Amino acid sequence: MHTIEHDIERPDRDVVAAFEEIPSTIVSDVTGNVGITMDPGIRPASDGIEMAGTAITVKAAPGDNLIIHKAITMAEPGDVLVIDCDGYVGTGHVGELMCTSCKANDLAGLVIDGGYRDSREIAEMAFPVYGRGVNPQGPLKQDPGSVNVTVSCGGVSVDPGDIVVGDDDGLAVIPGDGAERVLELAREKLDAEDTTREEIEDGTYLFDLKGYDELFEELEVVGPEDSIQ
Repeated sequence: MHTIEHDIERPDRDVVAAFEEIPSTIVSDVTGNVGITMDPGIRPASDGIEMAGTAITVKAAPGDNLIIHKAITMAEPGDVLVIDCDGYVGTGHVGELMCTSCKANDLAGLVIDGGYRDSREIAEMAFPVYGRGVNPQGPLKQDPGSVNVTVSCGGVSVDPGDIVVGDDDGLAVIPGDGAERVLELAREKLDAEDTTREEIEDGTYLFDLKGYDELFEELEVVGPEDSIQ
């Protein structure tokens, strides 16, 4: 069954925009490091990417991009296309012209768990694109697929309206209904790290600041003489 849902609930745009200043590492830290960061196989097409936007989710058949073309026409400024192609990299599902269309219509970025092409042109266009691989093979256009359904991208379940944060380290996903709380925690974490950084620059060790000595004392530390010969 193919589903196309035009109306989705988006978080407040000011909240989404605020995540542009929050690194993916911080999002991961304050959300417990579990199930919210995409796997490292989804990589940025270029260095220096900073992205935050609202997910428009796409379920596309591996090797086919007809539904992706449709989703681009449905997305609003500030949205991120999150495309689930089952990790298939035997086809470049999106290329320069499609990404140019996304950029021209003020989308925040594109994430595809699958292959893309025109990698050099995409890298030079200063539009945030993440994908699992590059392949020059062109796609088919015969399987509609679905838009704005729950998808799996990079091992993370993504719903339409979730917030996607991306940078050079990778991608983190924030459920739309919990965005304000995550933003609050992220800002507190950044402030705390600023204080910690000052102490480190003065010569204090993280090992001491964080009390890791207590954890270390609980370990059974062995030396070379204890190894099996």
